[in-house]
This record gives sequence, structure tokens and C-alpha cells, in this order.
Amino acid sequence: MRFRQLASFCLALILAPNALAQAGKPNTELSTSSETTKISSEIDEAEVTIDGRPVLVVRAGAGGHTAHERADAIRDRILRIARNQRIKINDIHVEPRESWTEILVDNQVLMYITDADAKAADRTQTQLAGEHAEVFRRIIQRYREEHTWNNFLWGVLYSAAATLILLATFWLIVKIGRRARLKVEKWIETSEARLKGQSRFKVPGTYFGSPLLAMGTIFRWALVIALFEAYLTVVLGFFPSTKYISLELSSWLFSQLTVLGSAIVGYLPNLLLVLAICLITFYMIRLNSLIFHELEVGRLTIRGFYPDWANPTAKLIRALIIVLAIVVVFPYLPGSKSPAFQGVSIFVGLLLSLGSSSAVANAVAGTILTYMRSFQVGDWVKIGDTTGEITEKTLLVTRLRTPKKEIITIPNGSVMNLAVMNYSSEANNAGVIFHTTVTIGYDAPWRVVHQLLIDAAKATQHIVEEPLPFVLQTSLDDFYVSYQLNAFTKTPRLMVDIYSELHQNIQDKFNEAGVEIMSPHYSQLRDGNKTTIPAGDLPREYEAHAFRVIHADRPKKGNR
Repeated sequence: MRFRQLASFCLALILAPNALAQAGKPNTELSTSSETTKISSEIDEAEVTIDGRPVLVVRAGAGGHTAHERADAIRDRILRIARNQRIKINDIHVEPRESWTEILVDNQVLMYITDADAKAADRTQTQLAGEHAEVFRRIIQRYREEHTWNNFLWGVLYSAAATLILLATFWLIVKIGRRARLKVEKWIETSEARLKGQSRFKVPGTYFGSPLLAMGTIFRWALVIALFEAYLTVVLGFFPSTKYISLELSSWLFSQLTVLGSAIVGYLPNLLLVLAICLITFYMIRLNSLIFHELEVGRLTIRGFYPDWANPTAKLIRALIIVLAIVVVFPYLPGSKSPAFQGVSIFVGLLLSLGSSSAVANAVAGTILTYMRSFQVGDWVKIGDTTGEITEKTLLVTRLRTPKKEIITIPNGSVMNLAVMNYSSEANNAGVIFHTTVTIGYDAPWRVVHQLLIDAAKATQHIVEEPLPFVLQTSLDDFYVSYQLNAFTKTPRLMVDIYSELHQNIQDKFNEAGVEIMSPHYSQLRDGNKTTIPAGDLPREYEAHAFRVIHADRPKKGNR
């Protein structure tokens, strides 16, 4: 028997569904008409089970005991007698009494047969007692044959062999699956390499590679689960205590699969429609990704459409495709018309509407910023009071890295309300202008100051030679003149270093020329006759008037 079970397990590894079907068939070797009769809809009936297998049905109570209580007592008596090897099976006999019939063995009563039992079974007491006595003999004989140490050890041995076969089969499945996956991946890589540089529309792996890999994974897992269930059924069948549990497990599994199959067959028209919608949606998403990838890399161009718009536009269209597919497929989903499903949908929609107002505002702002093209990832910008490099631009937030290596996260809704100063947008063309202001007194000639500032700019690294730096005089204040130095650079991300070196060079140039960088607010006692115009701009014959003090008590004499 066990050799046949082991052989059936080996067959199950090759044809798992057939093995499962065979394992799920009940063993009727010892069943009689009373053993195989299912419990009817009557209230007071119970089955007597040995090792999980029903052997007979008690259809009526007796002596103040219910049918379930009688069934439990009969089972206990059978097990006690079966385990006592000194009691002979042939000693089981029937003895009629006045109003009932007893089934006895070694002066121990196995069961009472009453008129109610006989009437429920449509037998006489003697006939029913004889049938039950024969059942008892077979059950006890079978129990003694199966529950031996020899059978237990053989069961352990066969279970170990089945386990080894299962592990070897799993290893083989994994190895074959990996080889098949590697071949498909190699085919995809070869296809892409052969058509490298061409449009992805022409690469067959783009369309068939991923579906093949997904189908292979699903098939592999389904096969593993089926083999494991077959393994459990066969191994449990090696031991008498669990043999019929395995049969019931297989029977339950197949009954559930039957129910599932019936439901699937009934749902098949809608399922085909759902699958068609999902398939169309999948390939529309793939087509959307392919088109915008071509736009992003520049192999496909649309007039007025910038390459940096490709990725966000692809995401927006993909979201619209998915939402449209959900709206179309929703009425065809199982349970979509149930109150529970509709209630959950309403609850989720309410949560989204109440909790996502700020998220929606930021998402809308992020979309607008994308198409405004105010900045790109890698640009050096100033947003509000924050200056740094754009490291990430998502639908909800924008992240900057400051010169101090700080990561600043700004919601896109806030970015929309702030002024954005982009230093990188013109840096790759003529360059962006860095400027600084110094204030010099009126006694320094402005031409000299201009030249010193320009020389300082030229001596600074990362300041380009063309266009030339230039100086603007932005104001003429009470004590000094404001000079603004403007210089071009193509590396705005080095702003801090450039400004620091520029200021150092300004100091050096002015010190070398003997011009003080000073704009003090000072008071001075002067006669008001000498002009503050630089000496180089005064006429050669210029002479300041003398400064005289006249006492108040002396009369003025003439024009002095």
C-alpha cells in the first residue's frame, strides 16, 4: 500500500492535478451502506469516527443519552478493545434482550441496538446488530494492522523519501526557471543591443519581454503550491491517524476549487471584458512611456514641446489613463454593487477630499512650475531668501542644497508665491552677472576707481574675459560715491567662492594704488573755500581763497 502511495506521489510531481484528484477520492474498502451514508437533516444523529474516518451512524438517542453521546461512547469502546490485543475479534457477538439487542465482546458491551435505531435504519434489531458487529470486527482488525511500530517506521521512511523527492523537484523547478528567465533576459538584451540607438518601437523585447517573465513567475509559483499540496496529502496518508485527514483536506480543497471554478465560469464574460480593459490600459501606458521617452532623448520632436516636459507629461497622461481605466472597469468588478463596497468607496473618497487639499494644491503648483520652466534640476537659484542648487523637483516639493550643504525642502505651493531668481539659465550663454558695491570718497578720481575694480574682477578666477567687466556709479551720496562692479561668470554654483575672492582682489588692488576704501561720516573744520573736486580736474591757475577770522568787536574796514 505504501509503495503505491509513494509511486502516486512521484506521479503527482509530474502531473500534480491528477495526483490531487486521485488523493481526493475516498477509500471505500471497508465501507458499508451504513458507513457511507451521510448525516441526514434530522436533529438527533451522529457519526462514529475512528482516525477521522466515519464507520457508522447513530441515528437515535437511548437511555437518556443523545446520539452524539452514544457515538462518543461507542468510539471509546472500539479504541479500548482494539488496543487490547488479548481480546479476539471473533469474540464479538450479538445477544438479543427483551426490548433491545446487545453487541458484546469479552463481556463488554460495544453497542445497544434499540427499536428506534432499527426503525431509523429500516432494519430489524437483529439485522442491524449483525451489520454493526461485522463493521466492528473489520474496524478493529484494520486498526490493529495499521497501528503497529513497523507501519509507523515505514511511514517515516516513506515520508523522508517523499521529502527528498519534493526538495529535488523544487530545486529542479528553480533551476529551470532561472535558466528560462536568463534566456528571456538575454534575448531582450540582445534585441536592444542589436537595435541600439534606434527607436524603442522597433525593439520586440519592449513588448513581449516583461509579460513572458511575469507569466513564467506565476506558473512557477502555481506549480510549487500544487506540488506542496500533493506532498502533504501523500505524506499524511502514510500514517493511519492522519490518512483520512489528508483525504478530507484534499476533498475540501477540490470542493473549494469547484466553487471557485463555478464562480469564475459565471463571471467569465465580465472577466474577459476586465482583462481586455487591463490589457489595453497596459499597452497604452507602455505606448505613452515609449513616446515621451523618445521626446525626452530627442529622437522625436514636437514643435514647441521642450524635452524636460516629457517626464512630467508622461506621468500626468499615465495617471489619466489609469483613472479612466478604473472608472470604466469599476462596474464590472465582483461585488462593486454591494453596499459594503460602495460604503468603502465613499469613505475613501471622503478621506481623500478632506485630507488632501494641501497636497492637491502643491501638486497643481508643481505641474504649473514644470511647464513654466522656471528652473531645472541642477540649476543654481534663489527662491525667496534661500539660495542653492536644485537637487530634486517632484510633484509636491522642491529641494535645494545650500552652499552650507543644507537640504532645504520648499512646498511647491510656496514656490509659486515667491520670486525665483535663476542664475543658471543664462550661465551657459554669455554668462550671469555677479555684482558688488563699494563706496569711495569724492577725493578719489572715478576713472581710477573704475580701473581698479575692473582689474580686481579680471584677477578673479571663474570671471570670464568676454564680456568685459564694467562699473556703474549707482549714487552720489553726501559723503561718498557708490560704485557697482559687474562681472560675468559661467559657474554660478561657486557664488560664495567667487564673491570672496573678488572682495580680496578689490582690497589688494586699492591698497596697491594707495586708494582708501572708505566712506566715513566725518566732520572737519574748513574755511569752505577749497573745492572738493579732485586735483587732476582743477585748472592749473586754481588757488583757494585765504581763511581769515575777524573779531566781533572790531569794525569791518573795506573788503578784506
